[in-house]
Amino acid sequence: MHNIGIIVNHSKDIEFELTKSIINWIEKNNANPMLTKQTSAVLGHNINGYNVEEVYEKSDFVIVLGGDGTILQVAREIANFETPILGINLGHVGFLAEVDVKDIYKSLDIVLKGEGIIEERMMLEASIIKDNVKKEFYALNDIIITRNTISRILTMDAYINEDLVMTVNGDGLIVATPTGSTAYSLSAGGPIVSPNLSVITLTPICPHSFSNRSIVLSDNEVISIRLLKNSGDAYLTIDGQECYKIEENEDITVKKACFKTKLIKLPGRGFYDVLREKLKER
Repeated sequence: MHNIGIIVNHSKDIEFELTKSIINWIEKNNANPMLTKQTSAVLGHNINGYNVEEVYEKSDFVIVLGGDGTILQVAREIANFETPILGINLGHVGFLAEVDVKDIYKSLDIVLKGEGIIEERMMLEASIIKDNVKKEFYALNDIIITRNTISRILTMDAYINEDLVMTVNGDGLIVATPTGSTAYSLSAGGPIVSPNLSVITLTPICPHSFSNRSIVLSDNEVISIRLLKNSGDAYLTIDGQECYKIEENEDITVKKACFKTKLIKLPGRGFYDVLREKLKER
């Protein structure tokens, strides 16, 4: 029997009608839905609730109901369990959410039959050493050094394998994966990169110099960034969701993570089909 995890963004499926419908479909198809304790308690359902780590570890795959933001959060939490994610798009753009609401049950049937395609996406690891304590962060989309809304420009040096590649005076710097190339990096002028590639892009945000351009790096290169001048608060932002305040002369190291996000894709629907559809919506 398949164990199918369900992670739902409570603000997207407010009345939980879709979640309940999916649970019923899973049970009718002789599979076992696994809910978090929080979701189980809210539903008042007669299914046991589990710690979220148990859902990730014991599920054959996890359905994520929400938008790309929900999938990014789950991706960071689930990556070391190597459990595939099937995203149901309850958001807007939905580059990561594979399935639209109207196609849920047809898509689930395909996946249960073993006809889904598992696509591995590279992730990034960022680290900062402060007071002899190493802090680590993981991202599916991007690692961003940026200012807050009221501070002046940031000045930072960016090194690749200890070689200085650029000094940025501007609003910040984006280090992105191919998956993140269609997110903030794209808005900042970075290239669109096929997720089949394993590369890293480095893109300045509103630089005060025409010489600062986006750079594409191989996945075995290590990026080091040092904040030299901070005229206000500066932050390290992970996938646009987690924030860590950084100080002048702190070094940030970014490299390819040791694990990947596994996304379930449906046959006949490739990256370029999604790209064509979604860029029309922007």
